[in-house]
Amino acid sequence: MGPHDKAFKKLLKERGVAEALLRERLPAALVRRFVGRPEHLSESFINEALHGHVADVVLRVELEGGEVTYVYCLIEHKRTAGRFVLVQVLGYLAALYAQLAKGHRAGPLPTVVPLVIYNGEVPWSGPVRFSKLLDAPAQVKRLTVDFEVLLLDVGAVPAAQLSSHPTLRGGLLALKAAATPLPKLDAVLREMLGTLSHDESTLRLFLKYLMSVAGRDALPSVERAAAHLGAKEATMQTISEFIESRGYRRGTRQGLKQGLKQGLEQGQRQSAQKAVRKLLTKRFKKLPASAERKLAEADNATLERWFDAALTAKSLGAVFASH
Repeated sequence: MGPHDKAFKKLLKERGVAEALLRERLPAALVRRFVGRPEHLSESFINEALHGHVADVVLRVELEGGEVTYVYCLIEHKRTAGRFVLVQVLGYLAALYAQLAKGHRAGPLPTVVPLVIYNGEVPWSGPVRFSKLLDAPAQVKRLTVDFEVLLLDVGAVPAAQLSSHPTLRGGLLALKAAATPLPKLDAVLREMLGTLSHDESTLRLFLKYLMSVAGRDALPSVERAAAHLGAKEATMQTISEFIESRGYRRGTRQGLKQGLKQGLEQGQRQSAQKAVRKLLTKRFKKLPASAERKLAEADNATLERWFDAALTAKSLGAVFASH
């Protein structure tokens, strides 16, 4: 399983994300019948059903109208708009229906809805209906297999329209960023960092993802995007800590420091104090009263120095010694 698939699977396990994805992408008539939240099917079910195939996520949602009426959603994440992606999806559908049939000796089978999440470097060009792949006259096609997939091409959808759920939108923006050429990356990263600025765990998840697929080439864009955030020092702190921990040090601190300085110049001294305090607490646990007094009395230049020192200092005393 590649980094794109891993990141997407982790994203759907974040609170409320799977439900938001289904409610926003499935037909409204189906969504109105939802009873409760989507449930991730167990790994054992998926492994048994798909026989070693790699499927991103299978979700189950109970519907109104009966205890055994569910909708199973097959989520596929693709990097290339291959012409025969739907042939692969057909294999997943057949395997899932075969597994579901084992537990439904009577009555209709549950519905299986395939949803393809695509973040390729070029727009999706393949069909969304299986019958479009077939070379057969109309009177013959009605006798063949046919289905349609719901498609979300994250590269083709404007950032604001990806989702109304902040975590889902931030994650989809990260997928979008991974497929965006470097000259256009800054704008996408600004959207992503701004969206996830209050969700540290998801921000770290997708910084790790971006570093794994783009590496050092994306660092200048990350720095510029962080600096553009201005007063959002807490976000820059998270970015700095992550990049330092991954060994991407060269030039990073300068970019983040520039962003902190912009916030200070805008008169956000209280926000800067909060950012430095959070970084110190994360690195050195609870702060003594003497440290709190120093933070309260520090001027802008001192806060900037302490923020920079706190990224690598081995002790709290070493940070304040930089004064």
